[in-house]
Amino acid sequence: MTPKFLLPDAGDNAAIATERIEAGERIDIDGRPVTVRTVVPKGHRLCVKRITSGDHLMSWGYPFGYATAQIEPGDYLCNERMKDVLTMRNPEDYATGLSVNFLDRDTTQEQALPENPVLTNNPRHPDSGRGFMGYRRGPGRGWGTRNDVAIIGVTSRARSLVLAATEELQEYSHGLANVDALTPVVHTEGGSSTLMHNKHLLLRTLAGFAVNPNVGAAVFVNDPDSPVSNVELLQQLTSLGGLHLESTIRYFVADADFEDSVSSLAALVRPLLAAADKCTRERAPLEGLKLGLQCGGSDAFSGVTANPLLGTAVQELLDGGATANLAETDELIGAEEHVLARVADENVAERFLEKQNAFKKYAQRHGQTAEGNVSGGNLYRGLYNITLKSLGAGRKKDPDTALEHVIGYGEPMSAPGYYFMDSPGNDLESIAGQVASGANLILFTTGNGSITNFPFVPTIKIVTTNERFQLLETDMDFNAGTLLEGADFADVAHELVELTCRVASGEKSKGEYTGQSQVQIWRDWRQAGDPGSDEATGPSRTFSGEPLVPADVAGTLQPADAVGSPPGDHRRRIIEILPSSLCSGQVAEQIAARVNDSLRTLGLSDSWEVIALPHTEGCGVSGGDAEEVYTRTMLGYAMHPAVDHTIFLEHGCEKTHNDYFKDSLRTRGVETSGFGWAGIQRSGGITAVTGIVDELVHEHIRARGAGSDEPTKPAGRIIGLATAVDPAGQTARTAVDVVRRLLALGTSVVISETDQLLSSKDFLEGLTVHDVHPTLPYAGAVQDPGLHVMECSSSDWLEVSTGLGATGAETLLVFAGTHPVQPHRMLPVLQIGTTSGESTEKKFDFTVGSADTSDTASAIIDRIEDVNRGDYAPVVKPRPNVGFQISRGFWGVSL
Repeated sequence: MTPKFLLPDAGDNAAIATERIEAGERIDIDGRPVTVRTVVPKGHRLCVKRITSGDHLMSWGYPFGYATAQIEPGDYLCNERMKDVLTMRNPEDYATGLSVNFLDRDTTQEQALPENPVLTNNPRHPDSGRGFMGYRRGPGRGWGTRNDVAIIGVTSRARSLVLAATEELQEYSHGLANVDALTPVVHTEGGSSTLMHNKHLLLRTLAGFAVNPNVGAAVFVNDPDSPVSNVELLQQLTSLGGLHLESTIRYFVADADFEDSVSSLAALVRPLLAAADKCTRERAPLEGLKLGLQCGGSDAFSGVTANPLLGTAVQELLDGGATANLAETDELIGAEEHVLARVADENVAERFLEKQNAFKKYAQRHGQTAEGNVSGGNLYRGLYNITLKSLGAGRKKDPDTALEHVIGYGEPMSAPGYYFMDSPGNDLESIAGQVASGANLILFTTGNGSITNFPFVPTIKIVTTNERFQLLETDMDFNAGTLLEGADFADVAHELVELTCRVASGEKSKGEYTGQSQVQIWRDWRQAGDPGSDEATGPSRTFSGEPLVPADVAGTLQPADAVGSPPGDHRRRIIEILPSSLCSGQVAEQIAARVNDSLRTLGLSDSWEVIALPHTEGCGVSGGDAEEVYTRTMLGYAMHPAVDHTIFLEHGCEKTHNDYFKDSLRTRGVETSGFGWAGIQRSGGITAVTGIVDELVHEHIRARGAGSDEPTKPAGRIIGLATAVDPAGQTARTAVDVVRRLLALGTSVVISETDQLLSSKDFLEGLTVHDVHPTLPYAGAVQDPGLHVMECSSSDWLEVSTGLGATGAETLLVFAGTHPVQPHRMLPVLQIGTTSGESTEKKFDFTVGSADTSDTASAIIDRIEDVNRGDYAPVVKPRPNVGFQISRGFWGVSL
């Protein structure tokens, strides 16, 4: 009888099923046939030695849980979380339910350490003659594996400008033989005017990006109102010693005119590209390799094939002088005994434990634990808890490798050796720190098939099983699953070393071929003492849903008579691609672009538009408040009145997969068959899922027809109102008049609780509002029409506008001040300036000047109606991958 399971360690009592085992099937355990009573999915664990109640469940020789009843050989091992996952996702397999037979070992409280750690350093033989072809940057920066010019947004406010300038220069950069890429680096941080708790991390990371050896030249792009100054950036760069003196770094601050800023930025970058083209590859020693070690979308086989293989390959590279960086602090909780078994000295061990304990406190302060790190995909593929996940993840450090250095997030790797870097387990946030530390190549193990790829640092993706590699071969680089088929471990490890050197020398990784590039810096978090923190740490806030001022109160507010022109039928219908996690975001944008091209070819683009809404959530973020905010936001857009059809696009290993959203919709009484559903991993990769979504779009259009039979409502049903300028005097009076008129038309108006309008005496007295309080949660749907205040933990415009859209707002109206804000990705944004003149008219849809507020308000109402009919398009146009950023609420953290 062929074994259908394997043991990570000979002494384990929990085995991993190497293929699905059916209920009633007989398998051989220690030479004895045993009948399995419950379906055991591939990668899940079953008992192979009797476990009495209270005894440990063991894997890799370490405990990961405690039996709550006697467990017999052949029994499926199940904890409470796995029961919930399988009964939701595979109900047909468990019609009679599942029995929970063990509790998780709480490694967030317990900490097992090695009794006799070996104090040693890793041997090095840097004169082996082996190496790669790289770019020499200097004695401090070392060697690059790529020669990119990076346009780096200092904060999220620069996102649109960075992407626009990159687009303008792409054709020129593609003609340069020695420039690997012109790379936009955009992220979510620094967009709020409130206190930043991660400012030191943001500065350190941005500076590290600029001096990374893969960057031939860097330009920092800033906003005039940025909370992070260029002086602070320069101070941070200076603190790195002489690294910035070996670098080419420029600074750019946007002006009020967007198009002028794009042209000026492009003019600054063009000569940097020409200079970078003069660099050529030359022979570099293995000492020039600085490797970031990562795992994402892990499964039960990650700790059996890919991670141990990576550990062995890295050990060989370390021997040749290379440097390696292990990160993801919470994904080593429970693996301390393994990680610290060999360590350079006691100080290194103490610093590692300090980072672990600090991370636990960081999570606890927000009502979370590291257990929140285990994603839905991790659970579904056999990782029951953070201990099991960490025991597998720790295998990226070979048992013969010594931990030699411990650094903070984004701190430079200033000496060769094996490092641990403090970071969340969120792949992108962790990788950004490693790149800032100097990593010039990422080795990324994955069970499900994560498509992560950093913009200017190539990522080699190592898959755990043959099945997954064959399914996703167009997106994955290396198959570690051959080890399960009997391949020689040493030979496969050597193959990985050779691939690493080839990619370092310029061979493209699969992520580079498919055009994947994602950046996410460790996101900000809130602390006790912040505005709103008292409410956040106590009982959940409650929201009445009753407006501060009811709609349709014309007799009370006495607005000017006049409703604009009758509704028309010119707006294109929107088909929305909604990524269920950050990992499917860029793929969604790529698919939307291709489908829109096909609609133009078929002559349907005047009637239909496909819009993707990429974001940074859904994976590696805490549950609780943050997950509720995220889910509410996503469902708000899925059922948005401006959207004709929504297609959910899952990556496949996230916490919030398609099944999660189907369950969330059913809970709200919504039929799921009215939505489209697609998955990158389950379809076989990016190319395959692109075809599936394309067909879903065209199938919907064929069913609905090209024309619209639904008239729009005058002035829109809900309007989101915001200010990016001090709303004093004329601005406040104009806002009052606009709101009064909209309410009289029966239209609701929603304002964020962080908006300056709610501190304006002129505005509140003009509407006779005395008690200002949130009536809706962030992204909460408007039920009763009127003036509403939406809860919000941030003043970041992108987070505010995203929340306003999820309430059902169909148009956003912004008093923008002297320069426009970045528009929402999907909803039209009408922008009002505070200065007048010919140049202003090119930037804004209106200006608030000396004109009578009644006339201005009337014109604004008419313009809103024009937008709803499709007769007017706002001056500032939306851009792909800009204008959609979900809040994490008051206490969401990265895990």
